[in-house]
Formats: sequence, structure tokens, C-alpha cells
Amino acid sequence: MEALQTFIGSPAGTALLAMVGVAFADFATGSFAALRDGTFALDALAAFLRKHIWGRVAPIGTLLVLGYFGGDTVGQLFMASALAAGTAYAAETASSIIGNLNPPKAGDVQEVNVAEEVNPVPTE
Repeated sequence: MEALQTFIGSPAGTALLAMVGVAFADFATGSFAALRDGTFALDALAAFLRKHIWGRVAPIGTLLVLGYFGGDTVGQLFMASALAAGTAYAAETASSIIGNLNPPKAGDVQEVNVAEEVNPVPTE
């Protein structure tokens, strides 16, 4: 238990807690945007858990743990991988949060003509 507390107090543990916090902020702002737009669906919770928590935060968190407990050479490799993945996740999630807080303007929405053939079969 002491090792876990030491990990949580380390920069790697702080990064993991920050990623969980950012994921929650994305969930909260996404739920707000869906309620605002009238598109909220309860099954989106499962998709969020699968996509963000199990698909992004858990693997990066595993890299952080392996980097913290992995020793010098191997630990540095895992920590560098976690840093790169965490930076990409933070950028993606920050963009999502900003998009959730800023609704699209009327001019941003583009209509798609479904009847128009997007990829027609060549007749020649």
C-alpha cells in the first residue's frame, strides 16, 4: 500500500490523476452539450468508458506505472512512451472539451444531399 501512495505522490501518479480528471471533464462537458442539443443517450456512458477510460487512460496509466516501477533504462522507455501518449490524449481531449462548450454556429452546419452519388460506379 505504501508503494501505491508513493506512486500517487510522484509526477507519474499526478499525471494519471490529471488524465482521469480531464476524462471526467470531457464526460461532463459532453453530457452538458448532449443535453443542450437534445441528443443525450444513456448508452453513450458505456461508449465513453470503453473509448476513454479503457481505451486511452488505462493503457497510458499502465505505461506510467511500468515507467515508475520499471527501473532505469526500461522505466525511461515506458515513461517516454507514456509522456508522448499522454500529450496526444490531453490535446485530443482539450479539443473535445472546447468543442463541447462552444456549440456550432448556424453557418458551420453543412447539409449533405443523400441522393447525390458520392462514389459512382464507372460506366465506361
